[in-house]
Amino acid sequence: MVKQDKRIIVLSFFRDKERKKLSFTYAEAALATGNKVNYIQKLVSESLKGKYIFQDKRPNWYCKGLLAISDNDFIRITSQSTQAKILTDDEKLYYKLIKRSLNAFTVALEVYNRPSLENRVEAFAIMMTNAWELLLKSQILKAKGFDSLIDQDGKSIPLSEAVNFKYPNDSADKDNLNQLISLRNDAIHLLLPEIQPQLSRLFQTTVLLYQEEFAHQEGYAPLADQNVGMLSLVIDGPEPDIALVKEEYGKKTASQVNEFLKKFKKLEQKHNSNRFAIHIEYKLALTKKPGSEDLTFGTGPDGKHTVFVDRPKNLKITHPFYETTAIKEINERQADCIINNYSFRAVVKKHKIKNKAEYFDLTDRPRYSVAFIEWFIERLKQPNWLQKALPNNMKKNK
Repeated sequence: MVKQDKRIIVLSFFRDKERKKLSFTYAEAALATGNKVNYIQKLVSESLKGKYIFQDKRPNWYCKGLLAISDNDFIRITSQSTQAKILTDDEKLYYKLIKRSLNAFTVALEVYNRPSLENRVEAFAIMMTNAWELLLKSQILKAKGFDSLIDQDGKSIPLSEAVNFKYPNDSADKDNLNQLISLRNDAIHLLLPEIQPQLSRLFQTTVLLYQEEFAHQEGYAPLADQNVGMLSLVIDGPEPDIALVKEEYGKKTASQVNEFLKKFKKLEQKHNSNRFAIHIEYKLALTKKPGSEDLTFGTGPDGKHTVFVDRPKNLKITHPFYETTAIKEINERQADCIINNYSFRAVVKKHKIKNKAEYFDLTDRPRYSVAFIEWFIERLKQPNWLQKALPNNMKKNK
């Protein structure tokens, strides 16, 4: 049995303190990790002080940034000898691949969580696939060396080969990733807002699988604690009406969407697992008021895997108004002035409403929330508020 480096035990202690936002003393660290106080003091002062470990009120210290580095990085940072810090070419490339994979993962989540971005579903699929490709190829590099990443023509091996290396056998995990790749390849035809409820369940599993794989490989979670809210991707919604898709996008696209949905259902039935796509079932609600759920839980068909969905989005409730109905609602609820399309759009533009998820959503089409209507009406009570939002030529015509 390989003996664990005692620095990893110390790192686990530091990470736990950082995660819980607690300070510690050298004596506490030594006692918890089975080391001498002098060892902890030397480790901190020579390698970590001022970078990851900081002085609080004497004799206390606190950690910052250790949740975002890998076990291997920590070993390199705290290595005493110069020789231990010299990396081979493969190791240098490995760390670059990991860094780029993490960046792609973060960008994928950021664009998905921007409701004003019209092609966010397409952008997510592209960046998430890139994150997986870099992560899987880093595993091949580590296991088999650089030459294993290059094919006979001198080109990088295809992603499908990397997937087969990681998942040699049929599995829910493998089919989830293959579906993501398929969507990336057919993005123009399949990544439509109309099927985002189905896509979001597939994407949610993809993100969770990446989190799991990255943490297992690198020893730390790929997102800092303050960003975990970005991990919730699931939205609820009905299956798309293929006839409407055909009318909106054409016969060929509708046919491909229909085929995708059939394959999606078939694979979902085959695996019957949240490791292919998250299941949404509303079984339990913690409420402050009846009918006003704050948190919703569900389980997959196997009854074993619990899924937590943070405030699932029912757009008919959260963002029920289109532009026309929003204008009508505003005019019906106040009599100070008449809002038309031009003044409405001027307000939306000036106050950057489309960048505010609580007021605007573009999942299927531009929608506005009840909160936005109330905000609009309340602002109308302010002197000259509407006038200030209007372009100069419109002000002159008023």
